[in-house]
Amino acid sequence: MKTLRYCCVLAGVLSSMVFAEPPTEKRWEAGIGVGGIVSPDYKGSESYRDYIAPIPYVVYRGPVFRTDRDGVRGDFLRTERFELNASMALSVTPDSDKNSLREGMPELTSTLEAGPAFNINLTGESFSDGLSVTIPLRAVIALGDGSPDYIGLVSAPSLVYRRAFKGGWRWTLRTGPVFASGKYHDYYYTVKPQYALPERPAFEASSGYNGFNGQLALSRRFSDYWYAFYARYSNIQGTNFLDSPLVETEHNVTAGFAISWVFL
Repeated sequence: MKTLRYCCVLAGVLSSMVFAEPPTEKRWEAGIGVGGIVSPDYKGSESYRDYIAPIPYVVYRGPVFRTDRDGVRGDFLRTERFELNASMALSVTPDSDKNSLREGMPELTSTLEAGPAFNINLTGESFSDGLSVTIPLRAVIALGDGSPDYIGLVSAPSLVYRRAFKGGWRWTLRTGPVFASGKYHDYYYTVKPQYALPERPAFEASSGYNGFNGQLALSRRFSDYWYAFYARYSNIQGTNFLDSPLVETEHNVTAGFAISWVFL
């Protein structure tokens, strides 16, 4: 069951990497592929996990709900300059129970984020090209073996630049700060007194700055195949949880790939 859950979450993470605006706007596209990801257990951890799984490729461009460059979303206001939509994001955290710093503590699980986002087009003719700003606010749900558990709020206002190159490659550059609620920081960085050890003292995290992210995604379609590559750098210097005994480093890198055969 755990393996199936990670496959589903990984599919959501990687499938959002491969969406791009095709030459013709077909209402539906479908396919199947494989994807892989390498990521830390959480920001500040030096323990990395890698995972490979089959992934679906599903694109739907409806009048309100769409799966496109930003994953699954619903458009409630959409012009060439402004968007107000509901969007989702997924993160995969396999085998975090093997993290030595968290030995004896509750296991971290993969998460689902969902909430509204307001986007402003700054330079392009549409949001598919040029510079834009996105301001999201998402509730975060931990996807454990039991019932889903609400673990706080996250906001990651970002400057986004999208461009298509000759030869068919498209790339997206995204950068900006992240802010999170105290409940979210508790989930990753708080050490309750019952879990404290001589080498792991009790620590209470609070809300505020969560760090800075820089992200690059590349994708291209060759005939009936999509290829996509993704990398994100995270820096947590200046955060209020930097002194948590669960933090080992200020820098992390996450990377992934996806290859999909589009048959519909």
